[in-house]
This record gives sequence, C-alpha cells and structure tokens, in this order.
Amino acid sequence: MTSEQMIELMKNMDNGERIKYLDWLFHNHFYSRPIGDMTLATKNHIEDSIDRNLTEEETLIMKLAYDTGYSVGCKNGTEQVLKSKDED
Repeated sequence: MTSEQMIELMKNMDNGERIKYLDWLFHNHFYSRPIGDMTLATKNHIEDSIDRNLTEEETLIMKLAYDTGYSVGCKNGTEQVLKSKDED
C-alpha cells in the first residue's frame, strides 16, 4: 500500500478508527524510545539527588528502566485516550 492509498483510507475513517490506525502504525513501525538527551537529563537528575555519580551498572539499569517505562507510559497513555474516545 502506498502512502497516498493510506491517506485515502484514513479520509474515509471516523476519528476513533483513525486514532486506532495511527496507534497501530506508531507502535509497529516507528521507534518509540526516548532520545539520548532525555536519558542524560534523567541520569543527571538522579546523580544530583543522590549526590554522587552512578556506576556503570547503575547507569545501565537506569537506562533499561527508563526505556521500558517510557515505552509503557506511551502505550498506556495511548490506550487511555482510546478508551475515553470509545466511551464518548
């Protein structure tokens, strides 16, 4: 399917269908991890809070937790929006 065909398909959808379609495209075809600046900002915030530098192992754990939490948060947020649209 070409992008023009996808656009035409979306023009014939109601808003709820369009949101579900875009959600599917996003979660299946696009990179949804946080950018490096976001991870670095989180690392700096943690180090400032504990008043020391994180070890390599702690940094790895923080990055894994942040990446997982970020993806789960995006997915949960999208699901919440879709639920509220379905209730309308």
